[in-house]
Amino acid sequence: MNILRQIGLNVRRLRIARNLSQEALAFEADIALNYLSEIERGKRNPTILIIDRLAKALGVPIVLLVVATSEREALPENLPPGPRRRATARQ
Repeated sequence: MNILRQIGLNVRRLRIARNLSQEALAFEADIALNYLSEIERGKRNPTILIIDRLAKALGVPIVLLVVATSEREALPENLPPGPRRRATARQ
């Protein structure tokens, strides 16, 4: 599988497992919503800094975003709860 597609699939799986919308994750990672959408679809090539911000926003080690998995593979069931959301809206 293409690495960009793999990263996008992993981001999407983790985001859904955390019960986060694309908007909420984009806000937490401080990236544009359309950029996150393109990452999840494998259309963008995120830098390691963006991948790191996504991992931190999802509360997981960066390796979980780049590890090769099959599309049918489930997430580990023992993931810790997602990070607390910011109390203030970005201006």
